[in-house]
Amino acid sequence: MSTAPKMAEQLVFDLPQRAAMGRAAFLVSDSNREAVALIDGFADWQLPVHWIFGPAGSGKSHLAAVLSHQCAALNIDAVQLQQDDIASVLDGSEKPDAVIIDRLDALPADCEELLFHLLNFSRHENLKILLLSEKPAGQLTIRLPDLVSRLKAVAAVALTSPDDTLMRGLMSKLFSDRQLKVDARVIDYLLPRMVRDYADMAALIDNIDREALAEKRAITVPMVAEIMESHISEM
Repeated sequence: MSTAPKMAEQLVFDLPQRAAMGRAAFLVSDSNREAVALIDGFADWQLPVHWIFGPAGSGKSHLAAVLSHQCAALNIDAVQLQQDDIASVLDGSEKPDAVIIDRLDALPADCEELLFHLLNFSRHENLKILLLSEKPAGQLTIRLPDLVSRLKAVAAVALTSPDDTLMRGLMSKLFSDRQLKVDARVIDYLLPRMVRDYADMAALIDNIDREALAEKRAITVPMVAEIMESHISEM
């Protein structure tokens, strides 16, 4: 019988998946299940306007892409919101199934009234609107009182910090996206030591990828321990 140590078993995740942006896999866990259900149930929305908020990297844009694949959606970046963007909607010459407004946190002050008119229009014409932001309504810097009131009344769903199930799945996917093979021991080592933050996790995996490539090293627990120490010191 060989005395050589056995290779650690490959990670297997029993996670539901959703197509993201037409090709990536969207991992579902308790951290985002309510938001995914909202998108899945788009055809049955009883209210015209819904809102998904959560930290950077939590999947807002991916969910918007999933919705765009399900229906004829007009996608608008709030930073660049202009009258021309929605003029055809307001005058009825264009009738999208939904309007998706991303980065609501960065809505310019001179666009607030325009958004207010669009939300009013949605109430009267039953136009479905999906708002996306990192912060909830109460934390946005909105000057127009009527818009503040209207936004606070919108049904909102939060994308929360990733739980262990989602963290494991996302780490596996991030490594796989980079064509990096890791065994379960690497994930087991990282999981309890990482900040529960999507953007930080992506940055750490990127550091591991670059180090492995530069040093031509296998990704092992000692290797990621070194990078983890350096990563924490830079935070």
